[in-house]
Amino acid sequence: MTGRPGRRRTRPSRRGRTALTATLTAVVLLLVATLAGCRVEPDDPPPAPRSCHLAAHAVPTCGVLWGISTQPRWLYRLQSLEGRLGRPFDLVYHYHDIDGRFPDRLERREVAGGRLLHVAIAARDFHRRDGRVSWASVAGGRYDASLRRQARGIASLHVPVFVTFAQEANARKKLGVDGTPADFIAAWRHLHQLYERAGARNAVWTWVMTGSPDNLDSAAALWPGNDVVDWISWNVYNGSGCAQSVLDPEQMETFGSRMRIFYDFVHERGPQIGMDPHKPMMISEAGSVDYPGDPRLGADWYAGIPAVLRAYPQIKAVTLWDSTTATCDFRFDRSAAMTAAVRNAGLDPAVDTRPARSRPSR
Repeated sequence: MTGRPGRRRTRPSRRGRTALTATLTAVVLLLVATLAGCRVEPDDPPPAPRSCHLAAHAVPTCGVLWGISTQPRWLYRLQSLEGRLGRPFDLVYHYHDIDGRFPDRLERREVAGGRLLHVAIAARDFHRRDGRVSWASVAGGRYDASLRRQARGIASLHVPVFVTFAQEANARKKLGVDGTPADFIAAWRHLHQLYERAGARNAVWTWVMTGSPDNLDSAAALWPGNDVVDWISWNVYNGSGCAQSVLDPEQMETFGSRMRIFYDFVHERGPQIGMDPHKPMMISEAGSVDYPGDPRLGADWYAGIPAVLRAYPQIKAVTLWDSTTATCDFRFDRSAAMTAAVRNAGLDPAVDTRPARSRPSR
């Protein structure tokens, strides 16, 4: 075969090859010596992602369940908040009456999106002018047909559902009006038995009280029994006098100080009434008013939540109450400072149950 015409290649001389070999050898020896004298410090290894999951009775194995109750009760409202806060909520709290049909379409969509439900069944009939329902009538079976339908709806979800009967029964407007402590206990235990027989064994029974220091004795009288309660729950609010139509920063109470009232009650008085004080705990409603004159006050209230949860690991769920009353406004997203604080709290490792998520800004 005829080669391509071009310049003739010449081989290097033996002396040249020897010099090249010596040079390469010297470079290699120098590199080895340099590496031997220097330790290469690797970067800190990334933290191993946590494997968080729900144990028995929907107790998270790390972090807490981060929940919300919104008004208006729209999926768009929920998704809008999640977008602003940089994460989905783990739990959504809804309220129904004794004859309500649930889970409804919205709740099924929330569950399909990976969220858990907390359903409160009020001793009320929203279709009647005087909608009060006595606890004794529930215990006596008057509402069994509707309650059984609700139980079957809960069972159809095939995921844990937190269920509460007559939330905040120790409130003055309920206890003694809707019935006696014995009536409440009988109604609670009847409902629990009805759910069991209807196949709703995915119900997680959550006893919800107000958490107010004025109502602790009432709460003690309403304990239905360790065998029919899975979680102990109460509310934590900072109203600063809003219930009396005033807003006084001097009346501000931190999340931790307000939480401790009922927490201490459970551990100090719980054993005296036969309560297991070591059950998982939920703050079923939590919120602070905004202070227009000093927006950082409300923001600091939310910012303090993760530290409290680190100090009190028995608290396994916190639900923010993003709504209003006649005189109090607990919508945190009205304030940019409070929204940022809620965002950071929800992304804090003490709260976030999801592995490999972004962390809050500093």
